[in-house]
Amino acid sequence: MRQLRDRIIERRGTQVRNVAKAAAARKLLTLVYCALRDGEVRCLGKRATA
Repeated sequence: MRQLRDRIIERRGTQVRNVAKAAAARKLLTLVYCALRDGEVRCLGKRATA
């Protein structure tokens, strides 16, 4: 989540720190909701190699 926040701050400047925090929190909330609903966090699993 910190990487997401830092990327937004780098891209849009330091004036949007609260926006970046809200975006990271929204992403975390989505991951928690999916984990509770499905029993796993799919985007955190190992990626399949081709």
